[in-house]
Amino acid sequence: MPMNPRNRAIFTCLALGLLPLMLAGCGESESQPAANAMPAAQQVTVVALQPRDLPARFEYIGRLEASREVEIRPRVTGLIEKRLFEEGSQVQAGQPLFQLDRAPFVARKRAAQAALAEANARLIQAHREVKRLTPLVKSLSVSQRDLDDARSARDLYRAGVAAAEAELAQAQLDLDYTEVTAPISGRTGRALEVEGALISPTSGPLLKLAQIDPIYVRFSVAENQQLEIERQLAEGALKLPPPQQTQVEVQLADGSIYPLTGQVDFSDYRTDRQTGAYDRRATLPNPDGRLSPGQFVRVHIQGGIIPHALAVPQRAVQEDAKGKFVYVVGKGDKGVSIAQPRPIEVGPWVEPDQTGDTERLWVIRSGLNAGDQVVIEGTARIFFPGMPIQPEPLEAKAAAEPTTAAQAQPGEGH
Repeated sequence: MPMNPRNRAIFTCLALGLLPLMLAGCGESESQPAANAMPAAQQVTVVALQPRDLPARFEYIGRLEASREVEIRPRVTGLIEKRLFEEGSQVQAGQPLFQLDRAPFVARKRAAQAALAEANARLIQAHREVKRLTPLVKSLSVSQRDLDDARSARDLYRAGVAAAEAELAQAQLDLDYTEVTAPISGRTGRALEVEGALISPTSGPLLKLAQIDPIYVRFSVAENQQLEIERQLAEGALKLPPPQQTQVEVQLADGSIYPLTGQVDFSDYRTDRQTGAYDRRATLPNPDGRLSPGQFVRVHIQGGIIPHALAVPQRAVQEDAKGKFVYVVGKGDKGVSIAQPRPIEVGPWVEPDQTGDTERLWVIRSGLNAGDQVVIEGTARIFFPGMPIQPEPLEAKAAAEPTTAAQAQPGEGH
Protein backbone atom coordinates (compact mmCIF):
# COMPACT_ATOMS: atom_id res chain seq x y z
CA MET A 1 0.00 0.00 0.00
CA PRO A 2 1.49 3.31 -0.95
CA MET A 3 2.67 5.48 1.96
CA ASN A 4 1.36 9.01 2.10
CA PRO A 5 3.84 11.85 2.15
CA ARG A 6 3.29 12.63 5.83
CA ASN A 7 4.01 9.06 6.98
CA ARG A 8 7.02 8.80 4.63
CA ALA A 9 8.57 11.88 6.23
CA ILE A 10 8.00 10.53 9.76
CA PHE A 11 9.60 7.18 8.82
CA THR A 12 12.61 8.87 7.26
CA CYS A 13 13.24 10.93 10.40
CA LEU A 14 13.03 7.87 12.63
CA ALA A 15 15.42 5.96 10.40
CA LEU A 16 17.94 8.75 10.32
CA GLY A 17 17.74 9.15 14.11
CA LEU A 18 18.30 5.43 14.81
CA LEU A 19 21.23 5.06 12.37
CA PRO A 20 23.88 6.78 14.58
CA LEU A 21 22.75 4.70 17.53
CA MET A 22 23.10 1.52 15.51
CA LEU A 23 26.51 2.51 14.25
CA ALA A 24 27.67 3.41 17.77
CA GLY A 25 26.44 0.06 19.05
CA CYS A 26 28.31 -1.77 16.31
CA GLY A 27 31.49 0.21 17.01
CA GLU A 28 31.35 -0.60 20.70
CA SER A 29 30.81 -4.29 20.06
CA GLU A 30 33.72 -4.42 17.61
CA SER A 31 36.17 -2.29 19.62
CA GLN A 32 35.51 -3.92 22.98
CA PRO A 33 37.56 -7.07 22.28
CA ALA A 34 40.48 -4.96 20.84
CA ALA A 35 40.60 -2.83 23.98
CA ASN A 36 40.76 -5.88 26.24
CA ALA A 37 43.24 -7.86 24.05
CA MET A 38 46.96 -7.93 25.13
CA PRO A 39 49.85 -8.30 22.68
CA ALA A 40 51.42 -11.70 22.42
CA ALA A 41 54.40 -12.37 24.69
CA GLN A 42 57.68 -11.82 22.84
CA GLN A 43 60.65 -14.17 23.01
CA VAL A 44 63.69 -12.53 24.66
CA THR A 45 67.07 -13.75 25.85
CA VAL A 46 68.06 -13.04 29.44
CA VAL A 47 71.08 -13.49 31.64
CA ALA A 48 71.02 -13.94 35.42
CA LEU A 49 73.43 -11.62 37.22
CA GLN A 50 76.02 -13.20 39.48
CA PRO A 51 78.76 -11.24 41.27
CA ARG A 52 82.32 -12.02 40.22
CA ASP A 53 85.76 -10.45 40.31
CA LEU A 54 86.46 -8.49 37.15
CA PRO A 55 89.74 -6.99 35.95
CA ALA A 56 90.04 -3.22 36.19
CA ARG A 57 91.81 -1.38 33.41
CA PHE A 58 92.39 2.36 33.24
CA GLU A 59 92.95 4.15 29.96
CA TYR A 60 94.76 7.43 29.39
CA ILE A 61 96.23 9.37 26.49
CA GLY A 62 100.02 9.33 26.51
CA ARG A 63 102.98 10.43 24.44
CA LEU A 64 106.23 8.59 23.86
CA GLU A 65 109.60 10.17 24.54
CA ALA A 66 113.19 9.01 24.54
CA SER A 67 114.50 7.68 27.84
CA ARG A 68 117.69 9.70 27.26
CA GLU A 69 118.19 12.53 24.79
CA VAL A 70 121.41 14.51 24.47
CA GLU A 71 122.73 17.29 22.28
CA ILE A 72 126.12 16.51 20.74
CA ARG A 73 128.28 19.65 21.00
CA PRO A 74 131.95 20.23 20.13
CA ARG A 75 134.45 20.73 22.96
CA VAL A 76 137.03 22.58 20.85
CA THR A 77 136.96 25.15 18.08
CA GLY A 78 137.74 23.81 14.64
CA LEU A 79 136.60 22.93 11.12
CA ILE A 80 134.45 19.85 10.46
CA GLU A 81 136.49 17.59 8.21
CA LYS A 82 134.21 14.52 7.99
CA ARG A 83 130.80 13.28 9.09
CA LEU A 84 131.15 9.65 10.14
CA PHE A 85 127.54 8.50 10.57
CA GLU A 86 124.31 8.13 8.61
CA GLU A 87 121.54 10.43 9.71
CA GLY A 88 118.78 8.55 11.52
CA SER A 89 120.96 5.49 12.14
CA GLN A 90 121.60 3.56 15.34
CA VAL A 91 125.01 4.25 16.88
CA GLN A 92 126.84 2.78 19.85
CA ALA A 93 128.41 4.59 22.76
CA GLY A 94 131.93 5.73 21.84
CA GLN A 95 131.32 5.54 18.08
CA PRO A 96 132.91 8.48 16.15
CA LEU A 97 130.39 10.92 14.70
CA PHE A 98 132.45 13.87 13.42
CA GLN A 99 136.13 14.37 12.65
CA LEU A 100 137.53 17.89 13.04
CA ASP A 101 140.70 19.22 11.42
CA ARG A 102 143.56 17.85 13.56
CA ALA A 103 146.50 19.88 12.20
CA PRO A 104 146.31 22.87 14.59
CA PHE A 105 145.97 20.59 17.58
CA VAL A 106 148.87 18.37 16.50
CA ALA A 107 151.06 21.47 16.26
CA ARG A 108 149.93 22.62 19.70
CA LYS A 109 150.77 19.22 21.14
CA ARG A 110 154.27 19.34 19.66
CA ALA A 111 154.82 22.78 21.17
CA ALA A 112 153.70 21.46 24.54
CA GLN A 113 156.07 18.51 24.21
CA ALA A 114 158.96 20.88 23.49
CA ALA A 115 158.10 23.06 26.47
CA LEU A 116 158.06 19.99 28.68
CA ALA A 117 161.43 18.88 27.41
CA GLU A 118 162.87 22.33 28.17
CA ALA A 119 161.41 22.30 31.68
CA ASN A 120 162.87 18.86 32.32
CA ALA A 121 166.31 20.04 31.19
CA ARG A 122 166.20 22.96 33.59
CA LEU A 123 165.12 20.70 36.40
CA ILE A 124 167.99 18.31 35.72
CA GLN A 125 170.44 21.22 35.79
CA ALA A 126 168.96 22.41 39.08
CA HIS A 127 169.39 18.94 40.57
CA ARG A 128 173.04 18.94 39.52
CA GLU A 129 173.60 22.37 41.06
CA VAL A 130 172.14 21.31 44.40
CA LYS A 131 174.20 18.12 44.33
CA ARG A 132 177.41 20.11 43.59
CA LEU A 133 176.86 22.72 46.30
CA THR A 134 175.90 20.40 49.13
CA PRO A 135 179.45 19.14 49.97
CA LEU A 136 180.95 22.63 49.45
CA VAL A 137 178.77 24.01 52.21
CA LYS A 138 180.23 21.46 54.60
CA SER A 139 183.76 22.56 53.72
CA LEU A 140 182.69 26.21 53.98
CA SER A 141 183.68 26.82 50.36
CA VAL A 142 180.22 28.30 49.62
CA SER A 143 177.65 29.83 51.86
CA GLN A 144 174.44 28.20 53.03
CA ARG A 145 172.56 30.90 51.18
CA ASP A 146 173.94 29.75 47.84
CA LEU A 147 172.74 26.24 48.56
CA ASP A 148 169.28 27.46 49.58
CA ASP A 149 169.02 29.49 46.36
CA ALA A 150 169.94 26.42 44.35
CA ARG A 151 167.32 24.34 46.12
CA SER A 152 164.66 27.05 45.50
CA ALA A 153 165.55 27.15 41.82
CA ARG A 154 165.24 23.36 41.70
CA ASP A 155 161.73 23.54 43.21
CA LEU A 156 160.72 26.22 40.72
CA TYR A 157 161.92 24.13 37.81
CA ARG A 158 160.06 21.14 39.24
CA ALA A 159 156.85 23.23 39.23
CA GLY A 160 157.67 24.29 35.68
CA VAL A 161 157.83 20.66 34.66
CA ALA A 162 154.43 20.02 36.24
CA ALA A 163 152.97 23.00 34.36
CA ALA A 164 154.48 21.79 31.09
CA GLU A 165 153.04 18.32 31.67
CA ALA A 166 149.61 19.86 32.25
CA GLU A 167 149.91 21.86 29.04
CA LEU A 168 150.83 18.70 27.16
CA ALA A 169 147.89 16.82 28.70
CA GLN A 170 145.53 19.62 27.68
CA ALA A 171 146.96 19.64 24.17
CA GLN A 172 146.48 15.88 23.94
CA LEU A 173 142.92 16.22 25.28
CA ASP A 174 142.08 18.89 22.71
CA LEU A 175 143.54 16.66 20.00
CA ASP A 176 141.35 13.79 21.18
CA TYR A 177 138.31 16.09 21.15
CA THR A 178 138.75 16.60 17.41
CA GLU A 179 137.00 13.23 17.13
CA VAL A 180 133.44 13.79 18.33
CA THR A 181 132.01 10.52 19.66
CA ALA A 182 128.60 9.34 20.86
CA PRO A 183 128.27 9.53 24.67
CA ILE A 184 125.43 6.98 24.69
CA SER A 185 123.96 4.37 22.39
CA GLY A 186 120.92 5.59 20.51
CA ARG A 187 119.33 6.87 17.32
CA THR A 188 120.81 9.91 15.60
CA GLY A 189 118.79 12.80 14.26
CA ARG A 190 119.73 14.94 11.29
CA ALA A 191 123.12 16.63 11.22
CA LEU A 192 122.85 20.31 12.13
CA GLU A 193 126.31 21.19 10.79
CA VAL A 194 128.04 20.11 7.57
CA GLU A 195 131.62 19.53 6.43
CA GLY A 196 133.70 22.71 6.31
CA ALA A 197 131.71 24.51 9.00
CA LEU A 198 133.65 26.29 11.73
CA ILE A 199 132.28 25.19 15.07
CA SER A 200 133.02 25.95 18.71
CA PRO A 201 131.62 24.98 22.13
CA THR A 202 129.31 28.02 21.97
CA SER A 203 128.16 27.68 18.36
CA GLY A 204 125.32 25.23 19.02
CA PRO A 205 124.73 21.47 18.81
CA LEU A 206 125.97 19.29 15.96
CA LEU A 207 123.05 16.87 16.23
CA LYS A 208 120.69 15.26 18.74
CA LEU A 209 121.05 11.68 19.90
CA ALA A 210 118.19 9.79 21.57
CA GLN A 211 118.13 6.49 23.40
CA ILE A 212 114.79 4.80 22.61
CA ASP A 213 115.36 1.39 24.20
CA PRO A 214 113.84 1.51 26.71
CA ILE A 215 111.37 4.24 25.84
CA TYR A 216 109.24 6.39 28.14
CA VAL A 217 105.50 6.98 27.85
CA ARG A 218 104.21 10.00 29.72
CA PHE A 219 100.55 10.45 30.60
CA SER A 220 98.42 12.40 33.04
CA VAL A 221 95.71 11.38 35.48
CA ALA A 222 93.05 14.05 35.99
CA GLU A 223 92.45 15.11 39.57
CA ASN A 224 88.81 13.95 39.59
CA GLN A 225 89.88 10.54 38.25
CA GLN A 226 92.52 10.19 40.94
CA LEU A 227 90.02 11.15 43.64
CA GLU A 228 87.52 8.59 42.29
CA ILE A 229 90.18 5.86 42.37
CA GLU A 230 91.10 6.75 45.94
CA ARG A 231 87.42 6.71 46.94
CA GLN A 232 86.88 3.25 45.43
CA LEU A 233 90.01 1.95 47.13
CA ALA A 234 88.77 3.25 50.48
CA GLU A 235 85.34 1.66 49.98
CA GLY A 236 86.80 -1.68 48.85
CA ALA A 237 85.21 -1.35 45.41
CA LEU A 238 88.64 -1.52 43.79
CA LYS A 239 91.87 -3.38 44.52
CA LEU A 240 95.20 -2.41 43.01
CA PRO A 241 98.40 -4.50 43.01
CA PRO A 242 101.79 -3.21 44.18
CA PRO A 243 103.45 -0.86 41.66
CA GLN A 244 105.98 -3.51 40.58
CA GLN A 245 103.11 -5.82 39.55
CA THR A 246 101.18 -3.20 37.58
CA GLN A 247 101.28 -3.89 33.84
CA VAL A 248 101.25 -1.08 31.28
CA GLU A 249 100.40 -1.67 27.64
CA VAL A 250 100.02 0.85 24.85
CA GLN A 251 97.61 0.95 21.92
CA LEU A 252 98.99 2.49 18.76
CA ALA A 253 97.25 4.86 16.36
CA ASP A 254 96.13 1.99 14.08
CA GLY A 255 94.39 0.25 16.98
CA SER A 256 97.01 -2.48 17.41
CA ILE A 257 98.40 -3.36 20.84
CA TYR A 258 102.16 -3.17 21.29
CA PRO A 259 103.20 -6.70 22.30
CA LEU A 260 105.61 -5.75 25.11
CA THR A 261 104.42 -4.36 28.42
CA GLY A 262 106.12 -2.08 30.93
CA GLN A 263 105.67 -0.63 34.37
CA VAL A 264 104.94 2.75 35.92
CA ASP A 265 108.20 3.99 37.44
CA PHE A 266 107.32 7.60 38.27
CA SER A 267 104.29 9.26 39.84
CA ASP A 268 104.42 12.94 40.62
CA TYR A 269 103.25 13.90 44.10
CA ARG A 270 101.72 17.19 42.93
CA THR A 271 99.41 18.35 40.17
CA ASP A 272 100.50 20.33 37.18
CA ARG A 273 99.71 24.03 37.61
CA GLN A 274 98.39 24.38 34.07
CA THR A 275 96.41 21.15 33.64
CA GLY A 276 95.56 20.24 37.23
CA ALA A 277 96.55 16.61 36.52
CA TYR A 278 99.09 14.24 38.04
CA ASP A 279 102.07 13.38 35.84
CA ARG A 280 102.85 9.69 35.38
CA ARG A 281 105.62 7.90 33.49
CA ALA A 282 105.99 4.28 32.40
CA THR A 283 109.01 2.54 30.87
CA LEU A 284 108.58 0.13 27.96
CA PRO A 285 111.16 -2.11 26.25
CA ASN A 286 111.69 -1.16 22.61
CA PRO A 287 114.35 -3.53 21.23
CA ASP A 288 113.32 -3.31 17.57
CA GLY A 289 112.71 0.46 17.58
CA ARG A 290 109.04 0.08 16.65
CA LEU A 291 108.08 2.88 19.02
CA SER A 292 109.31 6.39 18.27
CA PRO A 293 109.45 9.52 20.43
CA GLY A 294 106.58 11.90 19.79
CA GLN A 295 103.94 9.24 19.07
CA PHE A 296 100.56 9.56 20.76
CA VAL A 297 99.26 6.30 22.25
CA ARG A 298 96.50 5.02 24.49
CA VAL A 299 97.93 3.84 27.80
CA HIS A 300 96.22 0.87 29.47
CA ILE A 301 97.02 0.30 33.17
CA GLN A 302 96.21 -3.29 34.12
CA GLY A 303 96.39 -5.44 37.20
CA GLY A 304 93.53 -4.02 39.26
CA ILE A 305 90.49 -6.01 40.41
CA ILE A 306 86.83 -4.97 40.83
CA PRO A 307 85.69 -7.42 43.52
CA HIS A 308 82.16 -8.90 43.52
CA ALA A 309 81.10 -6.86 40.52
CA LEU A 310 77.83 -7.09 38.61
CA ALA A 311 78.17 -6.60 34.86
CA VAL A 312 75.88 -6.87 31.84
CA PRO A 313 76.66 -7.01 28.12
CA GLN A 314 76.88 -3.56 26.62
CA ARG A 315 74.01 -4.24 24.21
CA ALA A 316 71.63 -4.72 27.14
CA VAL A 317 71.97 -1.10 28.26
CA GLN A 318 69.34 1.28 26.87
CA GLU A 319 69.11 5.02 27.21
CA ASP A 320 66.26 7.52 27.24
CA ALA A 321 65.76 11.10 28.37
CA LYS A 322 66.08 10.07 32.03
CA GLY A 323 69.34 8.18 31.60
CA LYS A 324 70.51 4.61 31.20
CA PHE A 325 68.34 1.62 32.04
CA VAL A 326 67.95 -2.11 31.39
CA TYR A 327 64.93 -4.38 31.16
CA VAL A 328 64.62 -7.01 33.86
CA VAL A 329 62.16 -9.87 34.11
CA GLY A 330 59.28 -9.09 36.46
CA LYS A 331 56.02 -10.79 37.41
CA GLY A 332 52.67 -9.47 36.19
CA ASP A 333 49.11 -10.63 36.66
CA LYS A 334 48.62 -14.39 36.93
CA GLY A 335 52.39 -14.88 37.14
CA VAL A 336 53.04 -13.72 33.59
CA SER A 337 56.64 -12.60 32.93
CA ILE A 338 56.80 -8.93 31.98
CA ALA A 339 59.57 -6.51 31.02
CA GLN A 340 60.32 -3.96 33.72
CA PRO A 341 62.69 -1.02 33.09
CA ARG A 342 65.31 -0.54 35.78
CA PRO A 343 67.37 2.69 35.99
CA ILE A 344 71.07 1.97 36.50
CA GLU A 345 74.36 3.73 37.15
CA VAL A 346 77.16 2.32 35.03
CA GLY A 347 80.88 2.07 35.72
CA PRO A 348 83.80 1.19 33.43
CA TRP A 349 83.80 -1.17 30.48
CA VAL A 350 85.52 -4.52 30.60
CA GLU A 351 86.86 -5.73 27.27
CA PRO A 352 86.33 -9.35 26.10
CA ASP A 353 90.08 -10.05 26.02
CA GLN A 354 90.21 -9.42 29.77
CA THR A 355 87.40 -11.75 30.79
CA GLY A 356 87.22 -14.42 28.10
CA ASP A 357 83.65 -13.40 27.25
CA THR A 358 82.50 -12.89 23.69
CA GLU A 359 81.47 -9.27 24.12
CA ARG A 360 82.18 -6.14 26.10
CA LEU A 361 80.69 -5.94 29.58
CA TRP A 362 79.50 -2.85 31.41
CA VAL A 363 80.03 -2.80 35.16
CA ILE A 364 76.88 -1.78 37.05
CA ARG A 365 77.48 0.40 40.09
CA SER A 366 73.87 0.62 41.26
CA GLY A 367 70.34 -0.31 40.20
CA LEU A 368 70.67 -4.10 39.92
CA ASN A 369 71.04 -6.96 42.37
CA ALA A 370 72.47 -10.43 42.20
CA GLY A 371 69.96 -12.85 40.67
CA ASP A 372 68.19 -10.24 38.50
CA GLN A 373 67.39 -11.51 35.03
CA VAL A 374 68.41 -8.85 32.50
CA VAL A 375 67.15 -8.84 28.93
CA ILE A 376 70.11 -8.81 26.51
CA GLU A 377 68.35 -9.78 23.25
CA GLY A 378 64.91 -8.82 21.99
CA THR A 379 64.69 -5.38 23.53
CA ALA A 380 63.51 -4.01 20.17
CA ARG A 381 60.34 -6.11 20.55
CA ILE A 382 59.50 -4.57 23.93
CA PHE A 383 57.11 -1.75 23.01
CA PHE A 384 56.11 -0.54 26.48
CA PRO A 385 56.98 -1.22 30.13
CA GLY A 386 55.15 -4.21 31.54
CA MET A 387 54.84 -5.94 28.16
CA PRO A 388 54.55 -9.74 28.41
CA ILE A 389 57.73 -11.60 27.47
CA GLN A 390 58.96 -15.16 27.25
CA PRO A 391 62.44 -15.14 28.80
CA GLU A 392 64.97 -17.70 27.61
CA PRO A 393 68.28 -18.01 29.52
CA LEU A 394 71.35 -17.30 27.45
CA GLU A 395 72.88 -20.66 28.41
CA ALA A 396 69.83 -22.56 27.13
CA LYS A 397 69.84 -20.63 23.86
CA ALA A 398 73.56 -21.21 23.35
CA ALA A 399 73.11 -24.94 23.98
CA ALA A 400 70.19 -25.13 21.54
CA GLU A 401 71.89 -23.29 18.68
CA PRO A 402 74.44 -26.03 17.82
CA THR A 403 71.67 -28.63 17.79
CA THR A 404 69.52 -26.49 15.52
CA ALA A 405 72.44 -25.88 13.19
CA ALA A 406 73.22 -29.59 13.01
CA GLN A 407 69.61 -30.41 12.14
CA ALA A 408 69.59 -27.79 9.40
CA GLN A 409 72.62 -29.35 7.64
CA PRO A 410 71.82 -32.02 5.02
CA GLY A 411 72.87 -35.54 5.84
CA GLU A 412 75.86 -37.20 4.20
CA GLY A 413 75.24 -39.05 0.97
CA HIS A 414 72.24 -36.89 -0.10
